[in-house]
Amino acid sequence: MGQFVNADGKRSSVQKIIEDLLQEDVTYEFIAHVAQCPLETVKQIAAQEKSNRE
Repeated sequence: MGQFVNADGKRSSVQKIIEDLLQEDVTYEFIAHVAQCPLETVKQIAAQEKSNRE
């Protein structure tokens, strides 16, 4: 996945951006729009994060 620059001016991966946004009160559709990736990618990363927490 591509690279982004976060609010601190540091490079960040799409996966990291998605992981960070999953902590906020926003929809998966919003995350997909911000990360410029398919909705399915957001859902897969969300499922991975959920299984990591359990």
